[in-house]
Amino acid sequence: MSAAEGPTDKGVRIRGVAKRYGSTVALDGIDLDLVPGEVLGIAGPNGAGKSTLMRIIAGEEKPDSGTLTLDGVPWFPSVNWHNVAVVHQEPQLFPNLTVADNVMVGREGTRSGKPRLSAADGEVMKALGIARYAGVLLEDCTLATAQRTEIARAVARQARVFLFDEPNSALTEEESDELFREMKKLAGEGRIVLLVTHRLGDLVAHAKRVAVIRDGKVRAMLEGSGLTEDAIAQQLVVDSGAEAAAKGAGGAHAGKSTVAEVSGWSHGAAFRDISFSARPGEIIALMGVEGSGAREFLRSLAGLERCSGTIRVAEERGEAAQLLTAYVPATRVESLYSNFSVGENLLVRLGRPDIAGVALALKKRRMKELAAEAVQRFLVKTRTTTQLIRSLSGGNQQKVAIAQALNCSPRLLLLEEPTRGVDIRSKREIYRLLRDYAEEGNAVLMFCTEVLEVYEAADRVHVVSEGRLSPAIDVHGYDQVEKLATDITRLESHAGVAA
Repeated sequence: MSAAEGPTDKGVRIRGVAKRYGSTVALDGIDLDLVPGEVLGIAGPNGAGKSTLMRIIAGEEKPDSGTLTLDGVPWFPSVNWHNVAVVHQEPQLFPNLTVADNVMVGREGTRSGKPRLSAADGEVMKALGIARYAGVLLEDCTLATAQRTEIARAVARQARVFLFDEPNSALTEEESDELFREMKKLAGEGRIVLLVTHRLGDLVAHAKRVAVIRDGKVRAMLEGSGLTEDAIAQQLVVDSGAEAAAKGAGGAHAGKSTVAEVSGWSHGAAFRDISFSARPGEIIALMGVEGSGAREFLRSLAGLERCSGTIRVAEERGEAAQLLTAYVPATRVESLYSNFSVGENLLVRLGRPDIAGVALALKKRRMKELAAEAVQRFLVKTRTTTQLIRSLSGGNQQKVAIAQALNCSPRLLLLEEPTRGVDIRSKREIYRLLRDYAEEGNAVLMFCTEVLEVYEAADRVHVVSEGRLSPAIDVHGYDQVEKLATDITRLESHAGVAA
């Protein structure tokens, strides 16, 4: 069989692709074959080069060297971008357009008049559960709906290559199942499908092969009986410090007065008559299906939702109490300024007198010192504090988002999905930061969608169901995450008694 007839000529061949950003080597001569008809998984720690590789395949970046071919013909994605559809972890959508309009973006054509959804578009939206939101503005939809809208836009395009970057990080288990069915359908039609995710179980369940990338190279290709969660985990580089147990006893301040508490806390139909308290040193998790009221409850403590009832944080009450909280949203795009540097993002929430000069000028030398201190304190891996935040890996961007909030010295830290879309190593580092912060006499309340995160990071968990808060579950009382998951699922299905 000639080379032209070889099976590797079908699909995308990547050979010797390299990319540098200054002195940082993002890709170091990577070789990879993307084969039609299968889902190829991509695994690797944050900073390994996965995001750079995805941007090059998507045509968003040009390689410094190396070649790409599509079906044996030289391919330049930055020119032939229409061959690729991308589903980003953070939805790249237009909030001022409807869900249907967002699905059609890029396929409007040049004719006057509003484009119409085809029957095929409608089927895709129906399969992903968003057909009923077709005429709703995206800004009025949940994060999960936005994520599914971007997925629908990608699936509806007649592209050859589909890149899914942490696509189900904001989806429920049922919604994730729908997504993977669509991905396998695309592969079954002969499309090329790449799945980038830190969820090892998803890689094993849905990918035919998994390429493990470290330090800008493909270090292993796992398939068949060799494709297991343990095998992938062993290939991921995790240093001993990051592997250290992130959970503390959560009892260093046991018996001391509470840091925060609410009573009779109600918000329309979202939740009602909640009583809740947090002690110093505690990391508390909230869980609940979409629409349960859990997200709204977390946001309300930061003053982002109007509520009735009483609230106290430290010695302050009412609005003054909410000034002692800091909130980190689920999506980094809501926390970070992509056109700002790492240092500017770290200090953006600060109102310290020691960075303000004469006539509203800023003390740049002092700001540089504070940014350097924050990089070291919060374990942010960056060449310099002056590089753009968007050049960092997802895990390091998330650490900057959390560092922003901690720099305000809040007594109660509020986070939505604090490690969404980050790797094992960065998760451990983030858990360590949260634990250290709590042990300083503060409290952490985080909304989680994964039981494993609750098991690894929290001291207790409350489930919100039908607007009611369940009694606390002591996470330390469980020796297996499966048992904890069973009890949480039971409470998610039945409204608990207010704690």
